[in-house]
Amino acid sequence: MTSHAEALPGRATLAVRYLHAAAGIVQRDAAVFASYRLRVVTQLLGSLLSLTIFFYVSRLVRVSQFPTPDDYFAFVSVGLVIFGVLTATLGSTAAAIRQELVAGTFERVAVSPFGAVGAVVSMMLFPFAYAVATGVATLAIAAAIFGLPIAWSTAPLALPAAALAMCAFLPLSLLLAAGVILVKQAAAAGTLMITVVSLVAGLYFPATLLPGWIQWASDVQPFTPATDLLRHLLVGTPTPDSTLMAAGRLAAFAVVLIPPSLWVLTLAVRAGRRRGTLIEY
Repeated sequence: MTSHAEALPGRATLAVRYLHAAAGIVQRDAAVFASYRLRVVTQLLGSLLSLTIFFYVSRLVRVSQFPTPDDYFAFVSVGLVIFGVLTATLGSTAAAIRQELVAGTFERVAVSPFGAVGAVVSMMLFPFAYAVATGVATLAIAAAIFGLPIAWSTAPLALPAAALAMCAFLPLSLLLAAGVILVKQAAAAGTLMITVVSLVAGLYFPATLLPGWIQWASDVQPFTPATDLLRHLLVGTPTPDSTLMAAGRLAAFAVVLIPPSLWVLTLAVRAGRRRGTLIEY
C-alpha cells in the first residue's frame, strides 16, 4: 500500500506537469498574438482615441459627483481599463474556444491528460495578462498626455487587486465557455454581458444614477466592487465601503462560485463527448 508520504511526490509531479501544460497554452496564445504585428500599435492608438474622446467629454460634465472635469476623467479612465479586463475575461476566452471548435483543434486538448477544463482555464491567462499590460499603458498615456493623477502610493496594489478581480470574474467566463461547448453560438452572450456590466457596474458613470428598479444589479455581481476598489487604488477615488470589504466581496464571489462553474463546465465537456460534438461547429 502506498503511504501518504509516498503519494506526495507523485502529486507534486502531477502539479508540475499541469503547470507546464498551462504554460504551454499561454506560450501558444502569445505566439499567435505576436503573429499579428500591428495589433499592439492599433490597440494603443484605440486607447489614445478613447482617452481623447472622454477627456473632452469630461470638459462638459458638470454634476455634483464630479467637482471638476478632471475628476470625471480619472473616473472614466479607470473604467476604460476595467472594460478591457472585462473583454479579456468574458469575451476573449469564449471567442477563442469557438475558434478552436471551428478549426477542429479543441478535441486535442479535450483528449489530452491535461483535459478540456484545465485547457479552458489556461486559455484565460494570456488575454488577462495582456489586458493588464494594456491597462497599464493606457493609464501611462492618460497621465503623460492628459495629466491623469495617479495615486502612486497605492497603485502597485492594483495588480493583486486585478488578479483577485479576475478570480471573481472567472465563474461567469467558465459558464460562457460551457455554453459555447454545448450550443456553439453562446459567445455572443459574452458581448451582451459585457455591455450590461459596463452599465450597471459604473464604468462610465456612477451606478447611483441608474433608475431605482435596476440599481440592485450593481450590488449582486463582482464587477462593481472590483471597479470601486481599482479606482480607489489607482486614482484615489473614495470607495462606498472599505478596501478590505471590497476585496472580501471579490474573494467571496470567487470562493463560492468557482467550484460550481467548474462543475458546469465539466458537465458541458462530458455532454459534448457523449454527443460527439466537440469537433463540430
